Amino acid sequence: MLVLDASEFGLKAEAVGRAAKQVPFVTAVALTNAIKDARETERETMRSVFERPTPYTLNALQVRPATKQRLQAELGFKEGFGGTPAWKYLGPQVAGGERKRKRFEIALTRAGILRSNECCVPGRGAQLDGYGNMNRGQIVRILSALGAASDAAQNTIRRPKRSTRRRNLDYFVLRGTRAPDGVYLREGRAAVPILIFVKGTSYTKRFPYYEKGRTVVPVAYRKHFRAAWERFVVNDVRRKG
Repeated sequence: MLVLDASEFGLKAEAVGRAAKQVPFVTAVALTNAIKDARETERETMRSVFERPTPYTLNALQVRPATKQRLQAELGFKEGFGGTPAWKYLGPQVAGGERKRKRFEIALTRAGILRSNECCVPGRGAQLDGYGNMNRGQIVRILSALGAASDAAQNTIRRPKRSTRRRNLDYFVLRGTRAPDGVYLREGRAAVPILIFVKGTSYTKRFPYYEKGRTVVPVAYRKHFRAAWERFVVNDVRRKG
């Protein structure tokens, strides 16, 4: 979380003269606008360091504005509200470290298909969306075919009755051959790799979240303080003569 505090800039309200009562308000406006500028800079950084970041990723940051009573503005990662908390998947990109396991990987591990030190990467037959993520429907079909669905009633291998389920049965696990270990799909006589099992991956630091914020905020704060002072103090003095 980035925190911007008025004390960092050595502000002393009593030194501003008869306009001092406006300083907390002007300061709060400047702090809030500066942290909003930082958010926009972080978004631009995401676009440059990530390949086709999703709207969810680009909107992962939220601003907590400053007030006259609390002269501190904050920029933090959203909690998710039912979805995946933003820090859970962006944190390794900010600080480096092991990639967090995805839900379907945990399901495959529970089913004894994926080893605890492995994760999955898309094979050439994987269906990807416009952001490079695996198609959710294909993941569901794989889990169903391999008996790894969280809801046992969804597992095809336990209920292979309808013809619509036969396609799911063409997904199978392949290990110990010349081909990479993973989940494959039968296509005639061929086997197309859908998920490839690899050793747990770690991220190098790619998203300079804190560095960018600390660079942008001081300059932005001074700019917005001058603008707010002109708007709410100087113009007010001029109007009152």
